[in-house]
Amino acid sequence: MKSVPQTASQLKAELIAIFPGLPRDFGLWGESVLEDAGPTWNSLMREFELYFERNADQFPDRQLRRFAELVVRCLDGGGALADAMHACIVEPARQQAHGARFEAVLAAALATRA
Repeated sequence: MKSVPQTASQLKAELIAIFPGLPRDFGLWGESVLEDAGPTWNSLMREFELYFERNADQFPDRQLRRFAELVVRCLDGGGALADAMHACIVEPARQQAHGARFEAVLAAALATRA
């Protein structure tokens, strides 16, 4: 099993590998008052969630499965990244119509984890 991303940059790279259509400026904005602080887990996932919501019905099943595997790894890793995944991806998928298809893929990935 792949490791859990340790930095926002690693997470961004994994998301871009799964979703090559992400905008070039994805993840450039952080929430810190420090100009060079970069994105946080939450800011990165909130920004990704907007992209995901707009395009969820266009993603092939394979892409959704790869993303679900990433989400499960992050949830299992715990901590702030797991909290960001839960708040920005898992909960919205449960509550919004666009997330029904992904929620089913995520449930299957959660069921098969070791």
